Amino acid sequence: MTFTEDGVFWQWAAVETLRHTGLRCDELLELSQLSIRQYIRPNGEIVALLVVAPSKNDRERVIPMSPDLFHVIATIIRRLTRNRENVPLATRFNPSERVTSEPLPFLFQRTIGQRTEVINAGTLRDELAKLSDAVALDHPELGGCRFTPHDFRRLLASDLVNNGLPIHIGAALLGHLDIQTTHGYVTVFREDVVRHYQKHLAERRAARPAREYKAPSRTEWAEFEEHFDKRKVELGDCARPYATPCEHEHACIRCPMLHVKPDMVSRLDEIHIDLIARRELAHAKGWLGEIEGIELTMQFLKQKRADAQRLGGFGQTMLGIPTIRSEK
Repeated sequence: MTFTEDGVFWQWAAVETLRHTGLRCDELLELSQLSIRQYIRPNGEIVALLVVAPSKNDRERVIPMSPDLFHVIATIIRRLTRNRENVPLATRFNPSERVTSEPLPFLFQRTIGQRTEVINAGTLRDELAKLSDAVALDHPELGGCRFTPHDFRRLLASDLVNNGLPIHIGAALLGHLDIQTTHGYVTVFREDVVRHYQKHLAERRAARPAREYKAPSRTEWAEFEEHFDKRKVELGDCARPYATPCEHEHACIRCPMLHVKPDMVSRLDEIHIDLIARRELAHAKGWLGEIEGIELTMQFLKQKRADAQRLGGFGQTMLGIPTIRSEK
């Protein structure tokens, strides 16, 4: 019973910390008592902070702790110090760098028998798999689903942005260097777009005289929604702002606003073949101005293909199945 209670506690602690912070798996397991800091605001308010050690991007970042997250961290520390004065020191083996850390007061450590060690990534994923199976008992529609630490990262990103937090702030909290990476994490629904735009309008009206604003008519609102439909083009999506026309006369390949979908890379290849044929014809006819324009388009096309492949990945690489050597 003691072992079962201990396992259930760390399941709860991991899930609550992941869903309130969006940490990567390694970042969660690297948390220690030294990660807890505080910041005093000019008005005297004390804000608890969680310092995240460098992980994927080798950049340290700070997450302000909500009351719920602070409760989880405090509960972990109380558990680790219930029979002692301080959080015990433990070492953690880093499988990526193949090194063992110095003894630190890690938060996600367990004592099994006489051995105290930091929970490893494999154990964490196994515990989440057990929870997934337990959830499926009450919700059969989730049968076969497996939640991973990264799923909580995506859930947090969607929750932050859909509740009004600017996406560049969300990128800073998640440790993303490129805001486009955060866009890939966020699931935004049509109803959320309409709701947040209406909230934005209400806040602007409250800050300015009422005579300067009027409620949008159905025609005006229909034009606003139609704008997003018109931004959908053959190769992907156009990111031009609302109420602005296409500045490149629909020369989308050259336009920096065009975001090519990964599944349209084959279409880019077809366009590239056509451009080569047009360039050969221009050389034959002596159309020097046309040649210059085609080569410029080909440069932009090359960049668009690289961006689309980076977003979509390069597919799976088959490494083959190892064979077992027979013993002589």
